Amino acid sequence: MAVNRDAAPASAASLRAAFANAARTHSSRTAMVDGVRTWTYAELDLASDAHAAALARLGVVRGEVVGIHMSRCAEAVIAMLAIAKLGAVYLPFDPAAPDQRLAAQADAARVRVVVIAEGQSVPIWAAQRIPHAIGTATPDVPERVPLPDVHELELAYVMYTSGSSGEPKGVCVTHRGVVDLAMRANCADIGPHDAVGQVMSIAFDGATFEIWGSLLNGACLAMAPPNVSANGLCAFVEERGVTILLLSTGLFNSLPRDALRRLSGLRMLFAGGDVMSSQTAHDFLMAGGTLANVYGPTEITTFSHCHVMAATQNETESIPIGLPVPGTSAYVLDADLRPVPIGEEGELYLAGTGLAQGYLDNPGLTAERFLPDPFVADGARMYRTGDLVRQSPQGWLEYIGRIDTQVKIRGFRVELSEVEAGLCAAGDLLAACVVHVRNADASMLVAYCVARAATEINEATLLQNLRQRLPDYMLPRHVVFLPELPLTINGKVDRAQLAAAARARIAPVAAIETEDASDGLEGQLLTQFRRLLGNQQLDVDDNFFDAGGDSLTAMRFCAHLDERHGIELPLSMLFEADSLGAVIARVRQLKSPAASARIPTPQTPA
Repeated sequence: MAVNRDAAPASAASLRAAFANAARTHSSRTAMVDGVRTWTYAELDLASDAHAAALARLGVVRGEVVGIHMSRCAEAVIAMLAIAKLGAVYLPFDPAAPDQRLAAQADAARVRVVVIAEGQSVPIWAAQRIPHAIGTATPDVPERVPLPDVHELELAYVMYTSGSSGEPKGVCVTHRGVVDLAMRANCADIGPHDAVGQVMSIAFDGATFEIWGSLLNGACLAMAPPNVSANGLCAFVEERGVTILLLSTGLFNSLPRDALRRLSGLRMLFAGGDVMSSQTAHDFLMAGGTLANVYGPTEITTFSHCHVMAATQNETESIPIGLPVPGTSAYVLDADLRPVPIGEEGELYLAGTGLAQGYLDNPGLTAERFLPDPFVADGARMYRTGDLVRQSPQGWLEYIGRIDTQVKIRGFRVELSEVEAGLCAAGDLLAACVVHVRNADASMLVAYCVARAATEINEATLLQNLRQRLPDYMLPRHVVFLPELPLTINGKVDRAQLAAAARARIAPVAAIETEDASDGLEGQLLTQFRRLLGNQQLDVDDNFFDAGGDSLTAMRFCAHLDERHGIELPLSMLFEADSLGAVIARVRQLKSPAASARIPTPQTPA
């Protein structure tokens, strides 16, 4: 069964035209605010003009890919605007990703200019291959250069996602896709009286909604401080008067009830990127909040579906991904590309104004995933998502799972084959198979590896080598060495058997529901660490991040401390501590009567 929602063309063809209209209409309104300063729309327009002039002096031309190597900050937004005004294409690099990965992306996109924060050192990988690095300082005398009229189907940005071939792939997104997302398909009717929180990494496509959804509609873009805790996130929303917020589903699912209550005043809270917790959604709605579950791959420009939940949402019923946003067509098809009946499973195909052009310099993969749309006669294409869904009688789509080995970790797409290729290269292995499992607190990867007979490599060394190739969210939580991988009767790796073994490996931890108060503080906190990290063998000498911890797990632990023990531990403590024992010692210090009940969370780099 096909689901189709037509819509009229957007009111502006390009990002430059849409922003110019917003800047004229709302010139004196606040466009962007961070912890240091505030920009009006007129000031942001001038700052991006000046940066566009500086890029033009370096020879940046229409259609050229320009890198942005910055953590989430106001300067990155100025760079995006400047690049869009020149008709160039921005490529956001994740500063936390391994140098080898970023270098490969820069080479593939033929990046000649990279924008860095003012005063920031040029990354070593960029200094070795990119001739020009430029900051975003605004000159005393504003500069302008002639700006081209950009067509809506020209590229706005390239964003890399995990690739099934073992290498990341660059998704090519058009101006039309971004403008339509921001001005028509955002499900919230963002306007001049809104403040949109900017909490996503610029290398994650959720930032597309935050940044352009705000700036093309006359709203205020409010930059969140880096590495905020749950309490810090709530304080940011309250202090900046944020009305629209997008969170990764993993972060939303981890919020304690007090944070859900404090966020319930938002005009709209969006969550997307993974399966939403029915219980957390129910708690938020019962607190009076307005919540939307959003879905969409990078190839359809961030969102293709949205489901605004009713206050009657039950804490046990599954949450659909909803209806297509305006301008999007969704088809639920069988293997022969025929619509399946309502209520039956099928693969989801997406088409419409948000559809990407394809993958950068990869016509083979583009042809494989972007197929001719058989339901229209204008030569349009549709994207094969690989997601299994079913349509309800109400028209909503319900997510079922994947037809391949792609999974979601912390909202990021991860192709297990890319992790497997990275493992084999990092450890010179004969074979590797990675499975995705969940416990009560998190989703994680478990790797099963077969080493060569003459190779001596252990888990720690393998993961250390893998960190040079893959970002943290793609690293397996556990590595198990086997003499050989189990095979099915057809001679394929038996992933089901390995997944069952992985679930059994973490099951004793997931089964722990409460802490034994008689176990002492150290025992209680170790129990919580073991639950969160899915490893019942953890001890006080282990390092949080070496054991598979990440920023989301750290936030969950800090939320647990606040809710269960009334202690607000700075996130930076988990990043800086060399062992779990050091974290526990700090918690014990804060729990003592002499310690203050609350300490401010320091701002550390994102």
